[in-house]
Amino acid sequence: MCTEITMLSNYSSVSKGCGRPIMKKRLNSCFLWKGRLNRSGFSLLELLVVVSILMVISIIAIPNMMTVISNARLQGGGTNLSGLLQNSRALAIGQNTTMTTRFTILGNGPVAYVKRADDTSPLDHLDPQVQLGAPLIKVNLPTGSGEPAALTTTELGFAAVTTDPSFNSRGLPCAYWMGVCSSPTGFVFYFKDNRPMGKSGWIAVSISPAGRIKRWTYSGTSWVG
Repeated sequence: MCTEITMLSNYSSVSKGCGRPIMKKRLNSCFLWKGRLNRSGFSLLELLVVVSILMVISIIAIPNMMTVISNARLQGGGTNLSGLLQNSRALAIGQNTTMTTRFTILGNGPVAYVKRADDTSPLDHLDPQVQLGAPLIKVNLPTGSGEPAALTTTELGFAAVTTDPSFNSRGLPCAYWMGVCSSPTGFVFYFKDNRPMGKSGWIAVSISPAGRIKRWTYSGTSWVG
């Protein structure tokens, strides 16, 4: 006589006919869950390796990022000054008068602004002006150990002065003094920045006697225009 056999435990058996029942083991779900838990997450050693790699990358990347940011600020200051000088020249031609660009220091760094050459009043909020950036410092000539040599007459193509630049009604640069604007005159201005890491960066802006405005960057060995 054939019977259907059912066993209640971790084993189950089903027989549909005569013969020996086939036993199949039923896995305990509790053991399966524990196995998954043991295989998830990271070991302490793996975490330490990852943290060490991130620290090495940070040590390498942070100084490079600071250099890129400082160079961008330096270039931005030179670009701002070049644009203001072009504006001063356009105003001189448009108003048929002599316009002068002057420099001052505010709490957030050096500022360049434009006034009529005969106007000696301080900076006003209505004056055309640009912020050159707090890290930048205007210097007459590069001096001191480790600093670049000043641009030569050969590099510039003219003899330059470092006084406040003016443009006459014809748009030519000139040195204004006591109502007289002697032209043509070439100018050059130097700026450096104070960096938290590495050497200071340098930039220069020159004005040729013909009125050409040019930016120069010190590469570490020479001036590049």
